[in-house]
Amino acid sequence: MLRATRLVELWRDDAPGERRAALVENGHIVEIHIQRDLHWALGETGAGRIDRKTPSGSYLASDDGAEILIRGKAKAGEGARVVFEITREAIAEPGRVKPAEGRVLEAMPEVLRDKDGLWDDRLSALKAVTVRNQSFGDAFDAGIAGASHVGDVTVSFQRTKAGLVFDVDGVGDPVAINLLAAKEIARLLRLYQVGAMVMIDFVAVDSKANRIAIAEAFDAAAAHEPRPFERSAVNGYGLMQVVRARPRPSVLDHLFGTRIVSPSDETQALSLLREAVLASGFGPRIITARPEIATLLTLHKWHPFIQQCERRTGARLEIIADVNASGYGHVHVAQS
Repeated sequence: MLRATRLVELWRDDAPGERRAALVENGHIVEIHIQRDLHWALGETGAGRIDRKTPSGSYLASDDGAEILIRGKAKAGEGARVVFEITREAIAEPGRVKPAEGRVLEAMPEVLRDKDGLWDDRLSALKAVTVRNQSFGDAFDAGIAGASHVGDVTVSFQRTKAGLVFDVDGVGDPVAINLLAAKEIARLLRLYQVGAMVMIDFVAVDSKANRIAIAEAFDAAAAHEPRPFERSAVNGYGLMQVVRARPRPSVLDHLFGTRIVSPSDETQALSLLREAVLASGFGPRIITARPEIATLLTLHKWHPFIQQCERRTGARLEIIADVNASGYGHVHVAQS
């Protein structure tokens, strides 16, 4: 009996301030991973001072000004300096940002894992056979649109404060629609690395046996997903709940931040830096963007990414604010 060949590749697409990777199996992207260097990464260590104590835990201010929640009771008092390790990254949800969480360490580790090392560790865990540089921007299309289409079946999804909500619609037999949707939803959850609570609104079906078959179709499609999950049964109204751990933001969290349907200012600013690096020509790069995006790019914490862009292009980067800029803005390469 012949076994199917499984070719596993890793595509890397790094740009100033944002690292991207796609796990590719037999030519199909199955997982997207993102690390943004503006924020504390899972496993990263640092130092700060305890700012205040609350019933939910202690909030400390890191040396770079970030707020980090230490769950449980901290021995140190307010104002004390402590060393910490990040146990959950900060996560943006519609209307709010949940701060990063960490644990207090007795001392700073002798060997520190910086963002480069943590990213390499994360990618090594994917166990890809080959690694190459490859852009895969179109893999974000469904996420930005908030919908995926499989034949006559439409799977729509949207982030809420409570979690990600899917709605299933289609033409034809409800059971067939749901079976296709269950597979597609499992694929999307893995593709965009979605964690926390997910609510799925299938097309309602009367038969309990059919509802079990729909849930089992989801399980089968999620069998290759390395992250464990728990789910409820599909109830008589067609609702099923799926829960996974959420140590990092999903791709959707990264894209939208605190917004629901439009990319965040951070996403737009990073996209312009990526475009500046990819632009052809040898002259200075001129980014023209809306004032709020231009202001963001000129903040002190963005300076390292501006410098990365200038090193990679060998050209100066200039940022211009324009209230009439459309979309994300644009990049122009000046004549040198």
